[in-house]
Amino acid sequence: MEQSIRVWKKYGPWLLLVLLAVSLIPVLLLGRYGWPSADDYSYALLPHEATLNGECLLSGSWHAMWSYYKGWQGTFTAIGLMSLTPLTFSEYLYWITPVVMLASLCAGTFKLADTLVRRVLGGTWRQTIFLAVPILLLSIQFVVSPKDTFYWWNGAVYYTFTYGIMLLLVERLVALKLAQTLRQTLWAVLPGTLCALLVGGSNYVSALLATLVCGLFLLYFLWRERKKALPALLPTAVLVAAFLISVVAPGNQVRQGMAAPPIGAVDAVLHSIEQAWADLLEWFSWPILLSFFLMIPLLWGLTGKTGFRFPLPPLFTLFSFLLFAAQNAPHFYALGEAGPERLRSIVFYSFFWLVIANLWYWLGWARRAVLPRLPAAEKIPRMLWAAVPVLLLLLAFTTVHYRYYDQSTAGRALSALADGSAESYWQQQSDRLSVLQDPSVTDVRLEPLDVSWKLHELIYNGDMHEDPEVWVNQALANFYHKDSVALTP
Repeated sequence: MEQSIRVWKKYGPWLLLVLLAVSLIPVLLLGRYGWPSADDYSYALLPHEATLNGECLLSGSWHAMWSYYKGWQGTFTAIGLMSLTPLTFSEYLYWITPVVMLASLCAGTFKLADTLVRRVLGGTWRQTIFLAVPILLLSIQFVVSPKDTFYWWNGAVYYTFTYGIMLLLVERLVALKLAQTLRQTLWAVLPGTLCALLVGGSNYVSALLATLVCGLFLLYFLWRERKKALPALLPTAVLVAAFLISVVAPGNQVRQGMAAPPIGAVDAVLHSIEQAWADLLEWFSWPILLSFFLMIPLLWGLTGKTGFRFPLPPLFTLFSFLLFAAQNAPHFYALGEAGPERLRSIVFYSFFWLVIANLWYWLGWARRAVLPRLPAAEKIPRMLWAAVPVLLLLLAFTTVHYRYYDQSTAGRALSALADGSAESYWQQQSDRLSVLQDPSVTDVRLEPLDVSWKLHELIYNGDMHEDPEVWVNQALANFYHKDSVALTP
């Protein structure tokens, strides 16, 4: 048993890194067959036209940002990122989409985990991997809609990419707390301010959560470290200013006029709490639950390297749960519902941080308040690590027995790659392109796509319509300079 524990501590991190890398291979390979769709054509139009006319790409992006800000939505930094879709340059560059989204998610998760584990809690790089990799594996493989989350630029850059930037913003605030020199302070504040601008002007879920977190850091600095309150004020002020600029946009009023009236702040809060509780009950599948159990020895070890006393754990749980639930409030307030799958994905990501933070806190409280009263307390760490092989076997058994791998993002991607449905979809889209780019054809009529059901939650985001007046068709016609585009009956 002792030998197996030593082996897992030494080689476990490398095994997890290999597992993460292998699991990402089919996810990224499927991106090879992704294709732009829907809003991609609308948001890419002006930057694309600028490049065709030999003008500055960023000027086209700026005009797109300003146009949508006045007429549709206020999230200006997100609009800028949406307009810089790979479609702006070439349809065949769309494979970059999952690369960018996964890079943001992985970078934010690894960086925040490393700063918390090594710099705050005195852990090692191995412990960083033990924390970050399970979060990423579970977040990527069990997300409900990979299509909206990783493979569709317009939806993914609005939520998943911004979520990764928000994690980097939080990490920079932690770095500011740890800063001892002027250089360290600047290295925390300046990148943090850039992240704050990107997050504040993007989706309201991340912007609201980041505002609450920045406010908590600012209050802490005013209470305990007043010299750092002024540096913390810069990213906080930029974040709040960008958030307010986004909220007061004229386009928001236009869009809201086409939707149901807001349900009110109190109802939005109550619905958000109810939704958060329902999410917790739904997301505890066997692989996720067993993975949390596997992380207990790691978290137990990290509680021993801090002088924090872990007071009032029920209050911490209540507070962190309300912070988690606050992410649901913007969409409930605006539309009275929890939101689309791409929004639910970033709430799903934060669910892992919520549970892990509470596990760490309660374990720390038990170590301070309960452990001294127990006989043979020194055996507890060994007992926790001894349970790891058993939990690993249980995790492998449940994953295979209940075929969770078939439901994972990698499993679904492998299936679509193996049966050729992804390649068939890409080939059909590529064949269409020759007609759409033909200047002699002004009124394009295309056969409907023949798409496997497997792709509907992966890379297929819907087809055009028979009616050329539908906005999706008009967006395509404008992009390719056609009088009309439609499907044949």
